[in-house]
Amino acid sequence: MSVSASIEITLSKPISRMTILRKLEEFGWSYNDHGKVTFLPVGDVDDFDWQHECIPVEELYKILAIKDNQGELIGVAMTWKDTSIGGTFLIRENGTIIMSPDIKRKVLDVESYNKITDINWYMTKLVPVFGRLLEYISYEEHV
Repeated sequence: MSVSASIEITLSKPISRMTILRKLEEFGWSYNDHGKVTFLPVGDVDDFDWQHECIPVEELYKILAIKDNQGELIGVAMTWKDTSIGGTFLIRENGTIIMSPDIKRKVLDVESYNKITDINWYMTKLVPVFGRLLEYISYEEHV
């Protein structure tokens, strides 16, 4: 049985999606997904046809900027510093961020039941990014 988990973040005031991505980078998140970048391509309309390619980050920025300008859903995989732990980030046009901790998911070891996500680990890596801009955070997990 697989686990499905997501963290949804809503900000108290609108900021650009490219600013959201820059803030994530400033606080330690990177686009390094096992040596490649993973993203939703331009023109992807609810197909979620994730691309996993070896392209320079500058090229990824161009793709993300085009998606932003066209009002498309932005989707990228990001990992925390040198841990290889992270997930996929979806950023809607309204600025809502949905993070799925699905890359080397950090889990709790509770009485030998290791399927529960260590949500505290993710919160300590996400909350400081947005600080006072945070309006709402929700977490959902289905095991």
